[in-house]
Amino acid sequence: MDSEDYDRRIRNLLSDTSVYKPVSYNPTARVTKRIRSLIKDHEDLFAEDVFQRLARPKCVQPPKLYGLPKVHKESVPLRPIVSQIDSPTYDLAKHIASVLQPLTGKTASFVKDSRHFVDIIKTMRVEPDEVMVSFDVESLFTNVPIQDCLDVVEMKLRENGLSSEYVVLLKNCLEGNYFLYRGQYYLQIDGVAMGSPVAPVMANIWMEHFEQSIDMQASNVKLWKRYVDDVYCIMRGDKQDVERLLNTLNSIHTNINFTYEMETDRSL
Repeated sequence: MDSEDYDRRIRNLLSDTSVYKPVSYNPTARVTKRIRSLIKDHEDLFAEDVFQRLARPKCVQPPKLYGLPKVHKESVPLRPIVSQIDSPTYDLAKHIASVLQPLTGKTASFVKDSRHFVDIIKTMRVEPDEVMVSFDVESLFTNVPIQDCLDVVEMKLRENGLSSEYVVLLKNCLEGNYFLYRGQYYLQIDGVAMGSPVAPVMANIWMEHFEQSIDMQASNVKLWKRYVDDVYCIMRGDKQDVERLLNTLNSIHTNINFTYEMETDRSL
């Protein structure tokens, strides 16, 4: 992929006006001011050392967009990554992620890493009337419905005896999503930016909530294991049954769209 092709692909991603909005100003100063004010107003949420670290003045930089080639996929599409290191929201988002992370990973579908996945499936047997399928959520991070997800986060915080004021901080981190690409500033007006410290935990919280809407028994699903946006599934049936499940998955929320790949010769 040469530089012209790379730039063309990035600009094609940025042409989605439902997600990205070009602006003629640098949002860094206003976002920095808002985040610092929020930290000060919510001092009682933080341990003293955390507050001192978050409130300390620092030199900030605008987030920067780059594309990570998906070399395992046909036509090598780009995955948009917004590097937020040293950005106005980075430290606060990192702290919020540490608060929310313990609230995830308690569902039956949870997969921690590849070693955990191997431990899960090493004793599994695929019966003659069953098939293996992988499901993938298209562009999960940019399609996480922010307000719906914030409602789920608030519910989880209350269930775990944590202050719902974290939602205010989280919302401002997400609404502060902007980035620079080749001299042009953009606002990300929906979804979460891959590259934000809070993005993976937000995606997991949303998908755990989403999975509550799936009737696994009615869909003939024997095993459903997910790592963020990738699902390994064993289910009874054939291609028609898989596509019926796909249609069910894609009818649950307008933002969430799955694709699938079936086994070939008992290999996936």
